[in-house]
Amino acid sequence: MWEKLQNVDRRIIYALMVIVVIVPLFSPIGLPISINPDLTQRFFDFIEKLPAGSIVWMGPDYSPGASAELNPQVAAVFRHLLMKGHKVIFFAMWEQGASLSRNVAEPIAKEMGKKYGEDWVHLGYKPGSAIALRAMVNDVWQASAGVDINGTKLGDLPLMAKVKKLDNSVALCIDFSSGSPGDGDYRQYVTDPQNIPLMSGQVAVQVPTRLPYIRSGQQKGIIPGLRGAAEYEKLIKKPGAATQLMDAQSLGHVLIIFFILLGNIGFVATRKK
Repeated sequence: MWEKLQNVDRRIIYALMVIVVIVPLFSPIGLPISINPDLTQRFFDFIEKLPAGSIVWMGPDYSPGASAELNPQVAAVFRHLLMKGHKVIFFAMWEQGASLSRNVAEPIAKEMGKKYGEDWVHLGYKPGSAIALRAMVNDVWQASAGVDINGTKLGDLPLMAKVKKLDNSVALCIDFSSGSPGDGDYRQYVTDPQNIPLMSGQVAVQVPTRLPYIRSGQQKGIIPGLRGAAEYEKLIKKPGAATQLMDAQSLGHVLIIFFILLGNIGFVATRKK
């Protein structure tokens, strides 16, 4: 019997893993999750304190490989901003980040009855990436070639009449980053020189490298990976993809720990025998 505990058929393990990962994706369990007070909570609180009607600049700077972590962050933050009555402008330094974020934002804006051009605008990806970002400090319209992601003239979008330069007309910059260019370029070229608050959503592996900027005050908050996205969904009381994925991830970890314990019990028992 004890030997069997050390040699569970791997097909059984794989089958159980498939079940515990897939089921929460279709029927979320809503496992309890605590809120990180130094990162996610600070991010949420900063947006809560913004004056109504503030213009927020969002940078979706990531590729499909990071979308599982960052798409839910973009969705939760964009929803929160619209809930608070703020205006949002997207600009991507990563080409694929432009289409990824648009696909996230459009259904949310439609669901909430927000009008494109007045409540939010997507400038899309502009060649030059960080160079284009630097140029926007002096002239957003010129650096955008005068059009948004759809080719619509910026002059036809009322929101853009309020933002000619990337300066203090913008109340906050938020960058969702999986590498470079990303939030480092905002700190260097925009937020530090212009004294604009900066926050970021990060893939989990990058979070430790950004903590010094929280302590220095150069960043006001961070959403840490998929867990941070689930925390944010909890804060805005709108469970979504991150909550489902965290349920699946947590149950997968529990199953792995269970089999590790089972194997060790069998090992110890056979040694005693």
